[in-house]
Amino acid sequence: MLASRQNTVYAFAPLACFFLSMLACSCGGKQNQPADGGMLPRVKLQLNWVAEPEFGGFYAAAQQGLFRAAGLDVELVQGGPGVPAPQLVASGQVEFAVVAGPQILQLKEQGGDLVALFAVYQGNPLGLMVHEDSPHKTLAQLWQSDTTVSIESGLADFRWLDKVYPGSKHQIVTYSASLAEFATNAKLAAQCFITSEPVSLELKGIKTRVFMMGESGFDPYNEVIVTKRSYWQANQARCAALVRACAKGWRCYLDDPTPTNEAMSKLNSGMSLLAMQRAAAIQRRLVENDDTKRLGLGCMTAARWQLTTDQLSQLGQIKIHPEPDSLFVWDQNGDITR
Repeated sequence: MLASRQNTVYAFAPLACFFLSMLACSCGGKQNQPADGGMLPRVKLQLNWVAEPEFGGFYAAAQQGLFRAAGLDVELVQGGPGVPAPQLVASGQVEFAVVAGPQILQLKEQGGDLVALFAVYQGNPLGLMVHEDSPHKTLAQLWQSDTTVSIESGLADFRWLDKVYPGSKHQIVTYSASLAEFATNAKLAAQCFITSEPVSLELKGIKTRVFMMGESGFDPYNEVIVTKRSYWQANQARCAALVRACAKGWRCYLDDPTPTNEAMSKLNSGMSLLAMQRAAAIQRRLVENDDTKRLGLGCMTAARWQLTTDQLSQLGQIKIHPEPDSLFVWDQNGDITR
């Protein structure tokens, strides 16, 4: 399932679009309606995967009427395998999209110009999972062993592992997203999203351990809302309104994910409500940290963007070096004016 989340895909695929209807839940009480009763500007937020807890705060914002209260009619468009979220927003087919942080820099290398507005994951959710009884105790030990690993070798995360943990003896097999393959091979290591594959395996009685990519020092922002720079320049108030609603939605979801998970489980038959509940608990430490306590949910800093730029440059994945301040706009109150 990681391929569509992490990779830049160039072949456009049919989109599965689901708009979450406005439902009442326990966080926040009455839904708010526009004071003038008029039509709200409708915008699309393209997700890079299907309805899962990684998007919980966005669905909570729709469920609570927070987008409408902010003056926006937001359509949440589900992604899936082959859906090129970065290209859809870069080409103007949608106003906003959710992408991985490095994709902003990689797309800029190809002539695209996106600006980051809100970062859900403050920590890298990508990892390598092994079976619980694996002898490997650290990511470095695993990567430098002769273990067979199932990965997308082109991802910057794994190229970074080659750089910081040289001399590896592991054997690479192409990542297939098959949990059955991992389940039946006790010696196999495989890439995973911390909120997805390990949770699904656990519910099937297969216990795992996950080594997070952040352990290697490669820790870019992920699940980042972006828009075209030209759209942001022409619609700063609208972008700020979206940020405010998303921050409130994520606060609702973190405080009580159950109502939103119940709604998302109806949109995504491939993930049970129990799996969503467990994933929501697991991801919390990736969504909230010291930075968000100081700057607000979804925050970004120039220092983190500078580090990601430097690391991608060291890997030879980008040649240009944009100023980190040019890659994002952030104000914890949603006052995006610079």
